Amino acid sequence: MTQVLEVRDLRTHFFTQDGLVAAVDGLSFELAAGEIIGLVGESGCGKSTAALSFMRLIPKQGKIVSGQIILDGQDIVSLSEAEMRQLRGPKVAMIFQDALAALDPTMKVGHQLMEPLQTHMGMSPRAARKRAIELLDRVGIPDPDTRLDEYSYQFSGGMRQRVMIAIALSCNPKLLLADEPTTALDVTIQRQILDLILELRDETGAGVILITHDVGVVAEACDRVIVMYAGNAVEMGPTEEVFLRPGHPYTQGLLGSTLNVGRDREHALPAIPGMPPDLIDLPRGCRFEPRCPARVAMCSQETPVLKSIGRQHEVACWRAWEKAPVLAWDSDRR
Repeated sequence: MTQVLEVRDLRTHFFTQDGLVAAVDGLSFELAAGEIIGLVGESGCGKSTAALSFMRLIPKQGKIVSGQIILDGQDIVSLSEAEMRQLRGPKVAMIFQDALAALDPTMKVGHQLMEPLQTHMGMSPRAARKRAIELLDRVGIPDPDTRLDEYSYQFSGGMRQRVMIAIALSCNPKLLLADEPTTALDVTIQRQILDLILELRDETGAGVILITHDVGVVAEACDRVIVMYAGNAVEMGPTEEVFLRPGHPYTQGLLGSTLNVGRDREHALPAIPGMPPDLIDLPRGCRFEPRCPARVAMCSQETPVLKSIGRQHEVACWRAWEKAPVLAWDSDRR
């Protein structure tokens, strides 16, 4: 199967007045054409920074300090900004988390949709407008020829997200990054947006990275899952394998704290104690150790790396390698 993306030991750091922030600190994985990988973890674990790294859109105070991002066979880390502009659209595109902020309120939606078609596909204004109408219709926006001449603030949240998807897919990218595309939308619209992404993936064959806090979405939509914590991948593998047999205590905690309609309402929802570490002052050893109920002496002395515990299932945890028993908070799940 063709590899759309290969990430090798990626490290993206931010240089602040308080110190160095290791937002992404040694991430490695591969994504095949037509595959969907879910990136999950708490806020601040490095998911969005990783996606922005793949787009080469890191803010000025940040930098990709090492590693490789091989997009469709080409390492993009060393490319100039002018060279990257040629790749954004045809090779990689992103559905940003906040469509209202991502869309320009001073420009009509049609202009924002037609621009990449003219720039990257070489279409004439007339052809670009026709294609833009087709794209809006494809993502489920009614009366697309009229709405093309409206501004983003005239659209609802769900419709703005659909416009973002249309723009992202306008040049048929090989890699689609979806950064929490269903955030702040009601459940019905969330379902529609997720179905739309899956349908378009099937049609175009693009590789998709879905960033979300919702493990239910990952369970339903993703072929594989990468669990991130404090800039590192702590567990990765086939979604079913990881969710049915989570090896890392952090993964177990995330799954244990997920709402379930069949849960006994008299029991409190389990929660992972404590807070994620300060990325400027990371603890020695395993970064999850201060919050882990199963920690042992080794956890505070040496940082574990990803190792196989099953078919394509890797975990960075000393206890998981020893096939330790299920944690208390995991057994409390209903």
